[in-house]
Amino acid sequence: MRFLAALGMTAVFGVAVALTSCTKRDLMGVFMSFDETPNDRFAESMEYNSYHGYDVITGMPNTYRVYAMSDVHVEGSTHNLDRYVADYLADTTAAPFSLCLGDLIYGKNGFVKFCEHVKPVTDAERKIYYTVGNHDLYFGQWNDFYTRFGASTYWFEVQTVGGYKDLFIALDSGSGTLGLDQRDWLEDLLKSKHNQGYRNIIVFTHTHFFRTNNVNGTTSSFSMEETYDLADLFDRYDVRLVVQGHSHHRDYRMFKSVGYLRLGALKESSDDPCYVKLKIGNTLDYQFIQIY
Repeated sequence: MRFLAALGMTAVFGVAVALTSCTKRDLMGVFMSFDETPNDRFAESMEYNSYHGYDVITGMPNTYRVYAMSDVHVEGSTHNLDRYVADYLADTTAAPFSLCLGDLIYGKNGFVKFCEHVKPVTDAERKIYYTVGNHDLYFGQWNDFYTRFGASTYWFEVQTVGGYKDLFIALDSGSGTLGLDQRDWLEDLLKSKHNQGYRNIIVFTHTHFFRTNNVNGTTSSFSMEETYDLADLFDRYDVRLVVQGHSHHRDYRMFKSVGYLRLGALKESSDDPCYVKLKIGNTLDYQFIQIY
Protein backbone atom coordinates (compact mmCIF):
# COMPACT_ATOMS: atom_id res chain seq x y z
CA MET A 1 0.00 0.00 0.00
CA ARG A 2 2.82 2.38 0.84
CA PHE A 3 4.41 1.57 -2.52
CA LEU A 4 1.18 2.35 -4.35
CA ALA A 5 0.76 5.58 -2.43
CA ALA A 6 4.30 6.63 -3.22
CA LEU A 7 3.78 5.66 -6.86
CA GLY A 8 0.61 7.72 -6.94
CA MET A 9 2.36 10.75 -5.49
CA THR A 10 5.17 10.34 -7.99
CA ALA A 11 2.65 10.24 -10.83
CA VAL A 12 0.88 13.37 -9.54
CA PHE A 13 4.20 15.18 -9.23
CA GLY A 14 5.15 14.11 -12.73
CA VAL A 15 1.92 15.47 -14.17
CA ALA A 16 2.41 18.69 -12.22
CA VAL A 17 5.91 19.12 -13.57
CA ALA A 18 4.70 18.42 -17.10
CA LEU A 19 1.92 20.96 -16.78
CA THR A 20 4.28 23.47 -15.23
CA SER A 21 6.36 23.36 -18.39
CA CYS A 22 3.33 24.66 -20.29
CA THR A 23 3.22 28.39 -20.98
CA LYS A 24 -0.43 28.64 -19.92
CA ARG A 25 -0.69 27.21 -16.41
CA ASP A 26 1.98 27.19 -13.73
CA LEU A 27 0.39 24.37 -11.73
CA MET A 28 3.13 24.25 -9.12
CA GLY A 29 2.92 28.01 -8.77
CA VAL A 30 -0.71 27.64 -7.71
CA PHE A 31 0.47 26.00 -4.49
CA MET A 32 3.83 27.65 -3.76
CA SER A 33 6.37 30.13 -5.04
CA PHE A 34 9.86 28.94 -5.82
CA ASP A 35 11.20 32.44 -6.46
CA GLU A 36 10.24 34.95 -3.77
CA THR A 37 8.05 35.28 -0.69
CA PRO A 38 5.54 38.02 0.15
CA ASN A 39 8.14 39.39 2.57
CA ASP A 40 10.72 39.52 -0.24
CA ARG A 41 8.35 41.42 -2.53
CA PHE A 42 7.41 43.76 0.31
CA ALA A 43 11.07 44.56 0.96
CA GLU A 44 11.60 45.39 -2.72
CA SER A 45 8.47 47.56 -2.72
CA MET A 46 9.70 49.50 0.30
CA GLU A 47 13.05 50.02 -1.39
CA TYR A 48 11.24 51.35 -4.47
CA ASN A 49 9.09 53.66 -2.33
CA SER A 50 12.07 55.00 -0.40
CA TYR A 51 13.58 56.12 -3.70
CA HIS A 52 10.45 57.29 -5.57
CA GLY A 53 8.33 58.50 -2.65
CA TYR A 54 4.53 58.49 -2.39
CA ASP A 55 2.24 60.46 -4.71
CA VAL A 56 0.06 63.36 -3.59
CA ILE A 57 -2.56 64.32 -6.20
CA THR A 58 -3.85 67.85 -5.69
CA GLY A 59 -6.60 70.05 -7.14
CA MET A 60 -9.20 67.30 -7.46
CA PRO A 61 -12.94 68.11 -7.36
CA ASN A 62 -14.64 67.40 -4.04
CA THR A 63 -16.40 64.48 -5.75
CA TYR A 64 -14.51 62.60 -8.46
CA ARG A 65 -14.76 59.38 -10.47
CA VAL A 66 -12.09 56.66 -10.50
CA TYR A 67 -12.00 53.88 -13.10
CA ALA A 68 -10.89 50.42 -11.92
CA MET A 69 -10.24 47.11 -13.69
CA SER A 70 -9.13 43.65 -12.60
CA ASP A 71 -8.27 40.23 -14.01
CA VAL A 72 -7.52 41.30 -17.56
CA HIS A 73 -5.54 38.10 -18.28
CA VAL A 74 -4.08 39.39 -21.54
CA GLU A 75 -3.35 36.51 -23.88
CA GLY A 76 -4.86 36.74 -27.36
CA SER A 77 -7.48 39.34 -28.22
CA THR A 78 -7.51 42.58 -26.23
CA HIS A 79 -10.96 43.88 -27.16
CA ASN A 80 -12.09 44.31 -23.55
CA LEU A 81 -8.91 46.03 -22.43
CA ASP A 82 -8.98 48.33 -25.45
CA ARG A 83 -12.60 49.21 -24.70
CA TYR A 84 -11.70 50.06 -21.10
CA VAL A 85 -8.83 52.30 -22.22
CA ALA A 86 -11.00 54.02 -24.83
CA ASP A 87 -13.85 54.62 -22.37
CA TYR A 88 -11.48 55.98 -19.75
CA LEU A 89 -9.71 58.35 -22.10
CA ALA A 90 -13.01 59.57 -23.57
CA ASP A 91 -14.31 60.48 -20.10
CA THR A 92 -12.98 63.99 -19.58
CA THR A 93 -14.50 64.09 -16.08
CA ALA A 94 -12.62 61.00 -14.87
CA ALA A 95 -9.77 61.31 -12.39
CA PRO A 96 -6.28 61.46 -13.93
CA PHE A 97 -5.54 58.12 -12.32
CA SER A 98 -7.14 54.68 -12.39
CA LEU A 99 -6.66 51.38 -10.57
CA CYS A 100 -5.64 47.93 -11.83
CA LEU A 101 -6.10 45.13 -9.30
CA GLY A 102 -3.80 42.50 -10.75
CA ASP A 103 -3.82 39.43 -12.98
CA LEU A 104 -2.80 41.57 -15.91
CA ILE A 105 -1.67 38.48 -17.82
CA TYR A 106 -2.54 34.81 -18.12
CA GLY A 107 0.62 32.86 -18.94
CA LYS A 108 4.22 33.64 -19.72
CA ASN A 109 5.58 36.82 -21.25
CA GLY A 110 2.32 38.76 -21.43
CA PHE A 111 3.45 42.06 -19.93
CA VAL A 112 4.82 43.39 -23.20
CA LYS A 113 1.45 43.06 -24.90
CA PHE A 114 -0.43 44.45 -21.91
CA CYS A 115 1.82 47.52 -21.79
CA GLU A 116 1.34 48.17 -25.49
CA HIS A 117 -2.42 48.38 -25.02
CA VAL A 118 -2.39 50.67 -21.97
CA LYS A 119 0.27 52.99 -23.40
CA PRO A 120 -2.40 55.49 -24.59
CA VAL A 121 -3.21 56.13 -20.91
CA THR A 122 0.31 57.27 -20.07
CA ASP A 123 0.55 59.10 -23.41
CA ALA A 124 -2.46 61.11 -22.25
CA GLU A 125 -0.58 61.92 -19.01
CA ARG A 126 -2.88 59.82 -16.89
CA LYS A 127 -1.64 57.18 -14.47
CA ILE A 128 -2.59 53.60 -13.64
CA TYR A 129 -1.90 52.42 -10.09
CA TYR A 130 -1.17 48.69 -10.08
CA THR A 131 -1.01 45.91 -7.59
CA VAL A 132 0.07 42.36 -8.33
CA GLY A 133 -2.16 39.30 -8.89
CA ASN A 134 -1.31 35.63 -8.56
CA HIS A 135 -1.04 35.14 -12.33
CA ASP A 136 1.47 37.98 -12.49
CA LEU A 137 3.71 35.94 -10.17
CA TYR A 138 3.49 32.57 -11.93
CA PHE A 139 6.54 31.35 -13.86
CA GLY A 140 8.74 33.61 -11.76
CA GLN A 141 7.44 36.83 -13.32
CA TRP A 142 7.62 39.10 -10.27
CA ASN A 143 10.87 40.72 -11.42
CA ASP A 144 9.27 41.58 -14.77
CA PHE A 145 6.22 43.07 -13.01
CA TYR A 146 8.44 45.05 -10.63
CA THR A 147 10.63 46.38 -13.42
CA ARG A 148 7.64 47.59 -15.42
CA PHE A 149 5.20 48.76 -12.74
CA GLY A 150 7.22 49.29 -9.56
CA ALA A 151 6.07 48.59 -6.02
CA SER A 152 3.07 46.39 -5.31
CA THR A 153 2.63 47.85 -1.80
CA TYR A 154 2.35 51.64 -1.39
CA TRP A 155 -0.07 54.46 -0.72
CA PHE A 156 -1.04 57.72 -2.37
CA GLU A 157 -3.09 60.70 -1.27
CA VAL A 158 -5.75 62.74 -3.08
CA GLN A 159 -6.44 66.33 -2.04
CA THR A 160 -9.55 68.16 -3.25
CA VAL A 161 -10.19 71.84 -3.90
CA GLY A 162 -12.51 71.91 -0.88
CA GLY A 163 -9.81 70.73 1.51
CA TYR A 164 -10.78 67.04 1.72
CA LYS A 165 -8.15 64.29 1.76
CA ASP A 166 -8.57 60.67 0.64
CA LEU A 167 -5.99 57.94 1.24
CA PHE A 168 -5.56 54.99 -1.16
CA ILE A 169 -3.53 51.96 -0.02
CA ALA A 170 -2.31 49.25 -2.40
CA LEU A 171 -1.64 45.84 -0.84
CA ASP A 172 0.18 42.86 -2.36
CA SER A 173 -2.04 39.79 -1.88
CA GLY A 174 -0.80 37.88 -4.92
CA SER A 175 0.24 34.93 -2.76
CA GLY A 176 -3.05 34.86 -0.84
CA THR A 177 -1.44 36.46 2.21
CA LEU A 178 0.09 39.80 3.10
CA GLY A 179 2.97 38.19 4.98
CA LEU A 180 4.06 39.41 8.40
CA ASP A 181 6.13 42.40 7.28
CA GLN A 182 3.44 43.90 5.05
CA ARG A 183 0.78 43.29 7.67
CA ASP A 184 2.82 45.15 10.32
CA TRP A 185 3.50 47.98 7.86
CA LEU A 186 -0.23 48.26 7.17
CA GLU A 187 -1.13 48.58 10.84
CA ASP A 188 1.63 51.15 11.42
CA LEU A 189 0.43 53.14 8.39
CA LEU A 190 -3.20 53.09 9.51
CA LYS A 191 -2.18 54.14 13.03
CA SER A 192 -0.09 57.03 11.74
CA LYS A 193 -2.80 58.22 9.32
CA HIS A 194 -5.78 57.64 11.60
CA ASN A 195 -6.06 61.14 13.08
CA GLN A 196 -4.85 63.12 10.07
CA GLY A 197 -8.29 64.11 8.85
CA TYR A 198 -8.83 61.71 5.96
CA ARG A 199 -12.35 61.72 4.57
CA ASN A 200 -11.97 58.25 3.01
CA ILE A 201 -9.44 55.47 3.39
CA ILE A 202 -9.66 53.06 0.45
CA VAL A 203 -7.69 49.81 0.20
CA PHE A 204 -7.23 48.04 -3.12
CA THR A 205 -5.72 44.60 -3.62
CA HIS A 206 -6.08 41.52 -5.80
CA THR A 207 -7.31 38.66 -3.62
CA HIS A 208 -10.85 38.93 -2.24
CA PHE A 209 -11.53 38.47 1.45
CA PHE A 210 -14.92 36.76 1.52
CA ARG A 211 -15.57 33.65 -0.54
CA THR A 212 -19.18 33.21 -1.64
CA ASN A 213 -18.56 30.16 -3.84
CA ASN A 214 -15.84 27.60 -4.59
CA VAL A 215 -14.12 29.65 -7.30
CA ASN A 216 -10.39 29.94 -6.56
CA GLY A 217 -10.87 27.59 -3.63
CA THR A 218 -7.24 26.46 -3.68
CA THR A 219 -5.62 29.38 -5.46
CA SER A 220 -4.01 32.21 -3.53
CA SER A 221 -6.85 32.69 -1.04
CA PHE A 222 -6.61 34.30 2.38
CA SER A 223 -6.85 31.98 5.36
CA MET A 224 -9.90 32.46 7.56
CA GLU A 225 -7.67 33.66 10.41
CA GLU A 226 -5.98 36.32 8.27
CA THR A 227 -9.33 37.48 6.90
CA TYR A 228 -10.65 37.98 10.44
CA ASP A 229 -7.48 39.81 11.48
CA LEU A 230 -7.48 42.19 8.51
CA ALA A 231 -11.24 42.79 8.66
CA ASP A 232 -10.82 43.81 12.31
CA LEU A 233 -7.88 46.06 11.40
CA PHE A 234 -9.85 47.79 8.64
CA ASP A 235 -12.77 48.37 10.99
CA ARG A 236 -10.65 49.72 13.85
CA TYR A 237 -8.93 52.29 11.67
CA ASP A 238 -12.00 53.47 9.73
CA VAL A 239 -11.25 52.06 6.30
CA ARG A 240 -14.32 52.93 4.22
CA LEU A 241 -13.89 50.62 1.23
CA VAL A 242 -11.82 47.59 0.19
CA VAL A 243 -11.71 46.98 -3.58
CA GLN A 244 -10.75 43.46 -4.73
CA GLY A 245 -10.72 41.12 -7.74
CA HIS A 246 -9.49 37.55 -8.23
CA SER A 247 -12.71 35.49 -8.35
CA HIS A 248 -14.08 37.03 -11.62
CA HIS A 249 -17.43 37.52 -9.89
CA ARG A 250 -19.04 40.82 -8.92
CA ASP A 251 -19.93 41.26 -5.28
CA TYR A 252 -20.52 43.90 -2.65
CA ARG A 253 -21.03 43.38 1.04
CA MET A 254 -20.63 45.24 4.31
CA PHE A 255 -18.72 43.68 7.20
CA LYS A 256 -18.80 45.72 10.37
CA SER A 257 -18.41 49.30 9.08
CA VAL A 258 -16.36 48.47 5.97
CA GLY A 259 -17.61 47.98 2.40
CA TYR A 260 -16.01 45.20 0.33
CA LEU A 261 -16.40 45.61 -3.43
CA ARG A 262 -15.31 42.77 -5.69
CA LEU A 263 -14.79 43.53 -9.38
CA GLY A 264 -15.66 41.16 -12.18
CA ALA A 265 -13.05 40.13 -14.76
CA LEU A 266 -12.09 42.12 -17.84
CA LYS A 267 -10.67 39.01 -19.54
CA GLU A 268 -11.80 38.15 -23.06
CA SER A 269 -13.39 34.81 -22.20
CA SER A 270 -15.41 36.15 -19.29
CA ASP A 271 -19.17 35.57 -19.44
CA ASP A 272 -19.68 38.92 -17.76
CA PRO A 273 -16.78 41.25 -18.66
CA CYS A 274 -16.91 44.57 -16.87
CA TYR A 275 -15.03 47.33 -15.13
CA VAL A 276 -16.06 49.70 -12.36
CA LYS A 277 -16.47 53.42 -11.94
CA LEU A 278 -16.00 54.50 -8.33
CA LYS A 279 -17.62 57.72 -7.16
CA ILE A 280 -15.47 59.17 -4.39
CA GLY A 281 -16.88 61.96 -2.25
CA ASN A 282 -18.53 62.45 1.11
CA THR A 283 -20.34 59.25 0.18
CA LEU A 284 -18.95 56.34 -1.83
CA ASP A 285 -20.73 54.68 -4.72
CA TYR A 286 -19.87 52.34 -7.59
CA GLN A 287 -21.19 51.36 -11.02
CA PHE A 288 -20.36 48.19 -12.94
CA ILE A 289 -19.90 48.92 -16.64
CA GLN A 290 -20.71 45.93 -18.82
CA ILE A 291 -18.59 45.36 -21.92
CA TYR A 292 -20.50 43.80 -24.82
